[in-house]
Amino acid sequence: MGVALLNFLPGKMTFEEYFGFEGRPESEQALRFLLGLSPAMLQRTYLADRSRVNLAEHRGPSTIVACQLCAGVAAAQTLKILLHRGKVVAAPWGLQFDAYRNRMVRTWRPGGNANPLQRIALAVARRRLAHLPKAETDR
Repeated sequence: MGVALLNFLPGKMTFEEYFGFEGRPESEQALRFLLGLSPAMLQRTYLADRSRVNLAEHRGPSTIVACQLCAGVAAAQTLKILLHRGKVVAAPWGLQFDAYRNRMVRTWRPGGNANPLQRIALAVARRRLAHLPKAETDR
């Protein structure tokens, strides 16, 4: 029931510099995307059914609330960029809002997924998700 935002703007950190996908298997890319996009993991505490997370099938739980929030935030950021109005945060800065928990955080991950804190989070997540099926392309 939340939204996470990362903007990749000209002259700033690139998508690849932040996420570090190149040369990695698809399941690792999915994990890097999840943790890179929402490093504060605000939604983690109320995930009711962990079986709904399937990185191999590119599936995760969501609600229409989250979809509507994402559409609104994307539209607002697009207008700000196009009209050159208002502050626009760019990666490695990000924003996360969780409507369920009434929390808004500004995230900062210098180096993106190469950041030491992110590398620890990725290692923990890999261990916790080790039981999930791997994508065919990862085998």
